[in-house]
Amino acid sequence: MGSQSRHLIALRNLNAIPYGTTFQPQNQDPTLRAANPGALLGSNAYPAQFVTPYRGYNDSIANIDFGANSNYNSLQVSLKRRFATGLFFEIAYTWSKCMDVADSDGSYERIDQFNKYANYGECGFDTTHNFQLNYVYTIPNVPQSVGKVNNMVTRALFNNWQLSGLVSIVSGNPVNNGGGIAFSIPNVGNPQITGSYTEGARVALSGISPNAGTSDSPYSRINPAAFLPPPVGSIGLDSPRNVVIGPGQNNWNMSLDKRISIKEGFNLDLRVDAFNVFNHTQFNGLNYTINFTSLTNPTPTNLPYNSQGQLTNLFGVGSVSGVYPPRILQVMARFSF
Repeated sequence: MGSQSRHLIALRNLNAIPYGTTFQPQNQDPTLRAANPGALLGSNAYPAQFVTPYRGYNDSIANIDFGANSNYNSLQVSLKRRFATGLFFEIAYTWSKCMDVADSDGSYERIDQFNKYANYGECGFDTTHNFQLNYVYTIPNVPQSVGKVNNMVTRALFNNWQLSGLVSIVSGNPVNNGGGIAFSIPNVGNPQITGSYTEGARVALSGISPNAGTSDSPYSRINPAAFLPPPVGSIGLDSPRNVVIGPGQNNWNMSLDKRISIKEGFNLDLRVDAFNVFNHTQFNGLNYTINFTSLTNPTPTNLPYNSQGQLTNLFGVGSVSGVYPPRILQVMARFSF
């Protein structure tokens, strides 16, 4: 199954400041240059309000056009068993890929001709693998052939039980809703890297896989050595839109219910629901921000472990930042007449 979408809504900033603007000599503030003669290139530029294409307006003037596109391709298989001999189940599996140039996250398109080249990538909500299983099983009653064991007490305890559940096993989505790995450098921002107040850079890639050397530990989910500070003069082409996929989910929900017939027209329904019945830890977020030492020193300053291998930062880069709820039980009793 697949789909193609064209002329989707996209946001463009009509008041975006072009790349390299803060580097140009005519845009340097003489007072700042005199006070900070040794500052980084781009640090002494006029404020953004003085170098925008439309002065007097805010930094951003949003324009909606229809230049975005997307595509979706998948292999979908399912297996169903109709209710027979007390059992019903349905299995569905989807292997898919969603690609687009802009998600519905309010981000702006690029201001140059590299829009599709730079932004075309996996959708922020892309899920490669999606396995779903739901089932209903009626537990057999006490056979009448067992004689004295089949009495009012045993029938009340063991008859009319039903087990049902939902199993969901899915792979993760791109981190940061498709925005990718974030970074920070002390006293350095877009004016010092891209030469623009509005157009940002992306973290550069070192050639090492972001998953190399990682583990199931909640503090080692991203390899920081895979990333470098972007170079001065970057125009945001140093890495794809999505380079890291977040944690997946493996969740089992079950329900056990029973109806007790007291007499004609009088019933007691008992039900126990268990969400995440096996109490499996489910990660749902990562710390995807790398704090580099400087523009020329790629050493991260927010690693979870120090040089001796001791865990010193629980919220370091590559650490888990959130979890789904643990096992939750709820019990219900209903008397109907």
